Amino acid sequence: MNSAKLSVTFLGTSSAAPTNYRGLPAIAIRREGHVILMDCGEGVQRQVLAQSIGLGKDMTILITHLHGDHVTGLLGLLQTMSLAQRRKPVVIVAPAKLLRWLEVSSDLLNFGLTFPIRFVAARPGVVLRTPEFKVRAARASHSVEAFSYLVEELGRPGVFHPEKAKALGVPEGRLWSALQKGRSVTVGGRKVASSEVAGPPRPGRRIGYSGDTRPSPRLARFFEGCDLLIFDSTFRGSDRDKALERMHSTCVEAAGLAKEAGVRRLALTHFSARYTSATALLREARKVFHDTVAAADGLTLAVDYPPV
Repeated sequence: MNSAKLSVTFLGTSSAAPTNYRGLPAIAIRREGHVILMDCGEGVQRQVLAQSIGLGKDMTILITHLHGDHVTGLLGLLQTMSLAQRRKPVVIVAPAKLLRWLEVSSDLLNFGLTFPIRFVAARPGVVLRTPEFKVRAARASHSVEAFSYLVEELGRPGVFHPEKAKALGVPEGRLWSALQKGRSVTVGGRKVASSEVAGPPRPGRRIGYSGDTRPSPRLARFFEGCDLLIFDSTFRGSDRDKALERMHSTCVEAAGLAKEAGVRRLALTHFSARYTSATALLREARKVFHDTVAAADGLTLAVDYPPV
């Protein structure tokens, strides 16, 4: 409970068109058997299999907007999970129109699912809560209705001090376990609060994903202080005119927003196929925000707990 592994695997890091080395946008967050997929570019099910993510795990899918490079892989993924006889429900958070697209497509293609879908229409604010995390959405600034997402792991109880529990006469076992989980216990007619034997609550980890967007003060506030920010970096700084025209961001703008938001780490992604390498984009971004990485298909980043 106190040391859950949290990681992010990039399944596709190109923009509108795939390249020999980059697939279309898709990102997987993994935490103790739960998978959160962010966008589903074409062929995502193959990457899910290649990265041993598993088709039967608890799964939430977040779709930022209805452009083909971010959503056309969803049908194939759902059908592949059905062929694998999945039974667990899948939660999909997306712009409201996506549900109609799914219904029409499944009808025309005549395929059914072996599992239920719980659809949540994206809107600003908290769109999903689970026992482990919550998901917030904010409007992105793109050419169609689009959302950015913030996945927030719920906080943890403070560090447990066994010596304090012993000094208060709390026997080791289930009562210690209750105190470690933040609950109070009663020993010898006396109530012992968790705060008497544990430190202050510790925050969970926070992962932000921009989707396709121009940078904005709203998004800087939305992503403030997150542990990993994954941001649209379609163009180099010198191609800002193209970014403005197509409602995307440059690597320099992504770095500037990361700096303004005070995030711990920035990952650039959604690279234009015009660039054979992301090295120059990474170099430009690091001049503005040093703790930056350039995503690549198959790259996995561990997300550590924030310092207390």
